[in-house]
Order: sequence, then C-alpha cells, then structure tokens
Amino acid sequence: MNKTSKLLMSITLTGAALATPWALQTNNVSAAASTTHKQTIAAASKQNNNPYEVAGISSANAFHQFFFNFQQAVMKGNKAAVASRVHYPLNVNANGKTYTIKNAKSFIAKYDFIMTPEVKRTLAYAIEEDLFVNWKGVMVGNGELWFSQSNGKLGLDAVNR
Repeated sequence: MNKTSKLLMSITLTGAALATPWALQTNNVSAAASTTHKQTIAAASKQNNNPYEVAGISSANAFHQFFFNFQQAVMKGNKAAVASRVHYPLNVNANGKTYTIKNAKSFIAKYDFIMTPEVKRTLAYAIEEDLFVNWKGVMVGNGELWFSQSNGKLGLDAVNR
C-alpha cells in the first residue's frame, strides 16, 4: 500500500469512527451553499428590477429615459436642455480646484468649460449597463460625471475633469 492509499484509508476510518460520514458532511455543505446561492439569486433578481436603487433612484425606467435624454442633449449641443437636467449648485472639479455653478444661466455661460470635449466623449461612449452605481449616485466613465435623484428629480450632481 502506497502513502496516498494509507492516507485515504486513515481519513475514511477516522470519519467512520466519528460517525460523520463524508456524504452527510458534503450534503450539509451543499445544502448550505445552495441556500446561500438561492438567497444571492433572489437579492440579485430584486436588484435587477432597479439597479439604481442603492443610489436612491426610485425608478430604473425613469433613469434610463433621463440618461438617454441627457446624452442626446449633450450630443446636439442643446445647452438649455442640459442645464435643465442639472442639480444646482453643481460642483465642477478641474485643475485641482472646485468651481460652483449656482444656476442654469451660469451653467450655460460656462458650458464649454464644464462640458469639455473629453467629458462629452466619455458621455457619448457610456453604455447604461456599464455605469457604476453606489450610495453616492451613478458614475459615468472614471468619475467624469455623477448623477443622482434629489427631491424626486434626476440630475447631474458633479463634473470632474
């Protein structure tokens, strides 16, 4: 008998002596894993109904429509439409400084400073299914844009360039 066979025989005998058959142990572990997996699937299924819930966004459909309209407004250069989808005051972080945009009029006046070609490109290539979501909001790209819902209204919260 080789060393491996002796080891397996010893383990088998020890299990039998302790009255804990491997099959029983395996079934218990398998049942626990199955229960955990089912709970994970149920939680994921619930979350898939609204993947933005953790960000405080009440409707995935509303966010989908909002995000699509925001992208379209930026692509068309419709500054007023973009400005109407912003939460004010808006923080714009650029060059190591934070600039506060207090209202739509200021946003439109500083539109090219805020919505740089790089920010526009990041937004244009953004795919909704790939957006990062956490308790702070919904992030586009590497944090160039952050969206959230406040007082029932979806809007742009921050621009980082």
